[in-house]
Amino acid sequence: MGGILIAYDNDNRSELHDLFEACADDAKQECVANGLHYESVYPPNLTEENVIGVMPNHQLCFIASHGDYDGIYNESKQEVISIRTTNYNFGGKGLYSIACSCAKNLRPHLLELGLQFFVGYNELFTTKGDLEPFVISAMSGLKSVLSGDNVETAKEKMLASFDEQIAILGTKDHWGAAHLLRNKEALVFEGDGTLVLSSL
Repeated sequence: MGGILIAYDNDNRSELHDLFEACADDAKQECVANGLHYESVYPPNLTEENVIGVMPNHQLCFIASHGDYDGIYNESKQEVISIRTTNYNFGGKGLYSIACSCAKNLRPHLLELGLQFFVGYNELFTTKGDLEPFVISAMSGLKSVLSGDNVETAKEKMLASFDEQIAILGTKDHWGAAHLLRNKEALVFEGDGTLVLSSL
């Protein structure tokens, strides 16, 4: 059916660009580990055309960038995927986002257009201190999906990963653990079946 599009904002002027890039690197490594084809897009090419426009060639879009209730944006605050972009290319596809709040309005909009699988957050995605626990927990669901797990199994594994990282972080950084717990509570993970991903 198609491989993975890995889109992320690594512009060094963007807040959290180091988190976004770390998550994207993790996604690339996981694709390689599972023999899956992927392409990546990042500034200055992180645009609607280079994400939505190429989705016919991909089965899953992973995106790590800034967002709000209505969409996900690039380093110049231009819409990459939003309720105002033309999103029919997401029919039958998956969207795995690490972006603030886009589960509020963007998620139901895409589901109406036939999106098969969505991961995102309905509130702010925040970090504090060491980024590693935030990357591990935020990426655990994608790793599960890429390894062939169905959506329900991947969701269970992701929630378990959050719990594990919160417990570890709670022994040394209570504020960090509180931020991670807030991310877990904001997580929206839904869809049906298993995405069919093409190998290299």
